[in-house]
Amino acid sequence: MKNTLIIGAIIGFIVGVLFIFVQPLFGMSPLTDRHAAAYVKLGDINPSMAIIIAWSAHLLVSTAYGITTAIALLISKKPAIFALLIVVLGWFTTVIAGPANQLIVRVVTSKSFPSIDNLPALNFNLDAKLLLHLIFFLFIGLFLLAYNRISSSKTD
Repeated sequence: MKNTLIIGAIIGFIVGVLFIFVQPLFGMSPLTDRHAAAYVKLGDINPSMAIIIAWSAHLLVSTAYGITTAIALLISKKPAIFALLIVVLGWFTTVIAGPANQLIVRVVTSKSFPSIDNLPALNFNLDAKLLLHLIFFLFIGLFLLAYNRISSSKTD
């Protein structure tokens, strides 16, 4: 179990890096660029520091997504149930992404905990953002399944 969670974290981190480079293929500017620009504009943060903060925040979230996917695998190794859990994770994270990203920007650019008033609406659209999140979780899930098969074959 511990190894699955650690591997999930590592895979989440790696897929998080890849995510930033794939985002433009879906017609979006990279999340880290958008966050860094907001940090500079709203928080008067040095551009170099802003990009470091943006990448750090993104990779922490991606690592958490990897761990969450690993937990989903630990809940059920049955392919259909695991696939359903991945779809739910992809959908849920898409729904909350707008407000969550805005809250991260506000936390970074405020000197105290920011107001949560006027956050963007939840995103229930079937759009490129949903597809990108589903692909993100799918890749983590596939790598976790491969890891589990390899590690279980070594113990047989």
